[in-house]
Amino acid sequence: MSNSPDPVFYAPCPNRGFIRIAGDEAGAFLQGLLTANIDRIGTGHCAPGALLTPQGRILHDMMIYHRATSEDTDGCFIIEMAKDGVADLFTRLRRYRLRRPIDIAVFDDLQLWICWGENLDVVSDLTDRGFADPRHPTLGMRWLGPTDAKPPFAEIGVRGDLSDWHLRRILAGVPEGPVDLTPERALMLEAGLDALGAVDFQKGCYVGQEVTARTHYRGLVKRRLVPIAIDATSAPLPDTDITLDGNIVTSSKTAASSEAGTACLALLKLSEIHHALDTEAPIMVGDAPAKLAIADWMHPLPKPARTDTGA
Repeated sequence: MSNSPDPVFYAPCPNRGFIRIAGDEAGAFLQGLLTANIDRIGTGHCAPGALLTPQGRILHDMMIYHRATSEDTDGCFIIEMAKDGVADLFTRLRRYRLRRPIDIAVFDDLQLWICWGENLDVVSDLTDRGFADPRHPTLGMRWLGPTDAKPPFAEIGVRGDLSDWHLRRILAGVPEGPVDLTPERALMLEAGLDALGAVDFQKGCYVGQEVTARTHYRGLVKRRLVPIAIDATSAPLPDTDITLDGNIVTSSKTAASSEAGTACLALLKLSEIHHALDTEAPIMVGDAPAKLAIADWMHPLPKPARTDTGA
């Protein structure tokens, strides 16, 4: 029997777009717009965040990278997000810029690579060339580089299938992109983005801050985005009906399938979640049996609101 450590895997992550914000006031500019505390993202680190509507609904979720550069003493920030939303976010950032001495540009020649596995200690010496994903320990590391360059993970890793990583992300309860976070409808706290580090309730004002803070402090969350493990060999398409006790209660969001299993994310009422957990009521995703797979960090689940009529 081999005693060699489990391999780590790496793969490119397509369909991601990038915007670079540079200049002496780049950090202050983003601090007043985004949910993340930009002042706490040290050089060489990244953090999740979002741009909200004034009503507190998510417009764009993102990963924010603070990179060192030879041109800027304070480095620059790179926003990574769903590629389809880049043009809209770029327009909004330019609108908010006013006369600030900052440069905002879309990065076309940039690629995201992800590295994951059970033996990530072997990439510890590569941290100066990668960004640890702070949302969940199972999500590994990320690297931004030119589209024609190989990531440093290629030195010690095995080329893998990105579906494996997405399955990890879904089972960890980590939403990403407009399928999970419907633009102008999704709420930060329903998606658990507060627990995942995408919003800081101690920082100053940002767009949508008042509604988000009020929801947090009053405990007004009625729904939660949760993982569902599916007894199937292929992932359901987005918007597949999900039934509880034979009644359609919601539809699937992102899903992934690999040798390790199949799962999707879904937005459920808290009353429906508690009912399913307390009674083991049958859940179906399309025609496939399923069950809730609540991530550890989600416990304890909030109690249903008094206005929630139940499953």
